[in-house]
Amino acid sequence: MFRELKARGAKAWLLGCSSPKSEVRLGATLTQPYGPDDYVYHPNAPFDYFKFANPDPKFPDELAELVAELKPDIVHSHHFVRFGVEMFSAIRRGWPQAKIVLSLHEYLAICNHHGQMMKTVTYRLCEKESYSACAACFPQHGERDFFLRKRYLQMFFEDVDLFISPSRFLAERFMAWGLPEEKLAVLENMPPERSGSPFAAEWDRRAMSGAPQAEAPQTPPKPVAMPMFSGGTRFVAAETGAGSKKRPSAVRPLKIGFFGQMSPLKGITVLMDAARRLKAQKIDNLVIEIYGDYSSQPLEFQKVVTEALEEAGENVVFHGAYDNSQVNALMQRIDAMVIPSTWWENSPVVIQEAFTNGKPVICSNIGGMAEKIVHGVNGLQFEVSRPASLAEMLADLATKPGLLETLAAGVRPPPTAAEMLNRHLDLYDAVIA
Repeated sequence: MFRELKARGAKAWLLGCSSPKSEVRLGATLTQPYGPDDYVYHPNAPFDYFKFANPDPKFPDELAELVAELKPDIVHSHHFVRFGVEMFSAIRRGWPQAKIVLSLHEYLAICNHHGQMMKTVTYRLCEKESYSACAACFPQHGERDFFLRKRYLQMFFEDVDLFISPSRFLAERFMAWGLPEEKLAVLENMPPERSGSPFAAEWDRRAMSGAPQAEAPQTPPKPVAMPMFSGGTRFVAAETGAGSKKRPSAVRPLKIGFFGQMSPLKGITVLMDAARRLKAQKIDNLVIEIYGDYSSQPLEFQKVVTEALEEAGENVVFHGAYDNSQVNALMQRIDAMVIPSTWWENSPVVIQEAFTNGKPVICSNIGGMAEKIVHGVNGLQFEVSRPASLAEMLADLATKPGLLETLAAGVRPPPTAAEMLNRHLDLYDAVIA
C-alpha cells in the first residue's frame, strides 16, 4: 500500500516496529535505517499483551512529535501490537487534524486466546466474547479483569475515525463487541505481491477435461475487475449433473492443493482424515498436494502430522515448505484449493492467491471464508471440522464430470493493487469530509 501511494506521487511515510531483541542495544526510540520516509520504532519496555498496552515511557511523546512534524492527513494503522493502543491518543494529541484509520486483521481485541475466538482447552468456537467465558479460559484473570481490558481497549479506540474490516463477518463480530457501525467499513485487503504468471487456469482445465492439449497459451486471459465480495451462501446445493463415478482413466488425477501452515487450526488433520476416507471409498483419481511446514508446531502435534503422513496413501503428496515468491507457479500445477480451517478465518490471503490463479476453493463453511466462496459457483463449502463432509465435497469433484470446470468458470480474479488503493482513497476522502 505504501509503495502504491508513493508510485502515485502521494507524500507517504511508513512506520514499522523492530523485534524485541534490538530494544536495549539500539537505545534510540525511532530510527530511519532505510530512507527518509521510513521509520522504525524500537520498543524499550516489555509489552503488555493482555490489554495491548505499551509501557515504553518514550514512545508516546516521540510519536506525537513525529506526526506534528509530518502533518499527515491520514494515519492508517494496520496493527497495535508492540505499538500499544495508546498510540491513537498520542497521534490525536500530536496532530489533531489527522484522521486515524485502523485495519482490523483478526479478533485480538475481542479474544485473549490469540484472537482466535476459540476455547483454550476444547477449541470449541466462540460466537461472542463473555466475561465469564473468558475468565473460564484464563483462570488467572477474573471477570473484572476482562471488563477492564475491554474498556481499556475501547477507550483508545474512541480516537479512531474509521475501522476497516476485510470481511463482513469480522465487522459484525466487532459491532457486537461494541464498535459503532457508522465507523466500520468492509474492504478487502490489498492483494499480495507475488511473482509468476497468474491465469494459467485454462491450460489446466483442458488437462482435466481430457480435451486436446495444444501449446499452453503465452498470454494469460485479461483480468476482469471483481466487485466487492457479497455474503456467501451456506451449503446451497448446486446442480452438477450426473455421470459415472470415475473419470476416464486417460485423464490425469485431480490435484487438490493445500497451502500454508500445517497447524491444528488450519485443519490439516481434518484434511488427512478426509484423504483416508477417499482411499477407503476407492476414489483413486484425486491427489491431495500439501505445500506447508509443521516444524514450528508443538512436538505433540508434529508427531500427529508425521504419523498421519506416514499412514497416508498414494492420494496424499507432501511437498514441504515453499517460497512465497513461487506460490503462483505452484498453484498453476493444481486444479482446486482446499482450506479446511477450524476457526473463524477472517480473510485468508490464500483465497486471493487461488482466485488470482483461476482456482476454485473448497473451504469450511464459517467466518470470512464462507463469505468469499459461494457454494457451487466459485468453490464448495463443507461443514467445519467434519472430515466426512470434506471427503464428500472432494468425491463430488472427482466423480461428477463438469463440476470442476463449472466452478473454475465461476472464479473471478480479485481486484488489482491499483483498484484496491482507489477504494482506500475513496474511504480516506470520505472520512476527511
